[in-house]
Amino acid sequence: MSTQHAGLFSAADIVDIAVQTEQAGYVFYQAAAEAATDANVKELCEWLAEEEQVHEKIFLEMRKKLPARQSYAQGSETTTEFVNALIGSRFMPNPEQAQSLVKDMSGRDILDFALNFEKDTIIFLYEMRDLVPVNAIEQVNNIIAEEKTHLSRISKAKAALT
Repeated sequence: MSTQHAGLFSAADIVDIAVQTEQAGYVFYQAAAEAATDANVKELCEWLAEEEQVHEKIFLEMRKKLPARQSYAQGSETTTEFVNALIGSRFMPNPEQAQSLVKDMSGRDILDFALNFEKDTIIFLYEMRDLVPVNAIEQVNNIIAEEKTHLSRISKAKAALT
């Protein structure tokens, strides 16, 4: 991640965090799909892993279009503190951690973790939308809409578990 300047994030920092979030989601969903014993949970996790890869590619393309110079987001001190707290509180598993995390999870546990991960991602994206260049806002809005679809599908899958 780029260096922060006086507690503010550059647009590149924000996009880099989004990329890391999508990578972490992919790692978790891949591990969850492998560990899931319920066919519906397994299928949902495989789909979510694919979605995370699509979002990562979008953010990587967005990153390429950012100006070479450091342009720091003009968020308030409160917004910066909020984003720092949100980033600090997120559990972003690496592949080994993901395998260990899911090995003893039930389908319901996997879906609960997924719901929380997706909710945290949506909160982060709402903050990100306020801190990225204007030309990237529509892409972030589209990803927020997709993340909401993820929440809906996870909730339906959880309700379907017996």
